[in-house]
Amino acid sequence: MSKSIRFFGEGKADEKFLRDFVKHHFNIEEIDYVDVKGKDSIHLVKNKFIMNTDQGGINLLIFDADNDFQAALDNVQKQKNECGVEFEIFLFPNNTDIGALEELLIRLTVPEHQSIFECFKPFNKCLNASGKGYNVPDLKTQVYSYLSFQKLEAKEEKRDYTLDCWDLDAEYGESLKEFIAKYI
Repeated sequence: MSKSIRFFGEGKADEKFLRDFVKHHFNIEEIDYVDVKGKDSIHLVKNKFIMNTDQGGINLLIFDADNDFQAALDNVQKQKNECGVEFEIFLFPNNTDIGALEELLIRLTVPEHQSIFECFKPFNKCLNASGKGYNVPDLKTQVYSYLSFQKLEAKEEKRDYTLDCWDLDAEYGESLKEFIAKYI
């Protein structure tokens, strides 16, 4: 990387994905990543933002948009202002829609395996219809299952997003690629 870029994210799953995504698209083996440990914890790593900025580096914060894109963006901006730190913001899944990393991952699955996610729809409907209050598999569980069903490593921090069950070149990932490319 020509500039010192530090990525800030919400956890180990984000870190592993970003490492593989950057390696795939930009041929960069290692990234500087800081686990913020949640969307409301920027203040806990304030010094890491400041230190990188003071050394001429660029901070890229990549969080989930969750259920309200604007509220997530406002929350990040508020923390940025309160902490007096500098960073550029990208919200999963595509910097415009609600969702999280898992929504992006589902969109990056190869077409031949997308049927796995279709199987969850009747399954979830059946669980809901039972009236027994069963937990319906969330997107994290579905992504874990997607890999597990293919006998691949499913633990978030050990996943390999360069395997052929993922399409890191899918159009849905272009917004993340373009965001990162502006700084690399």
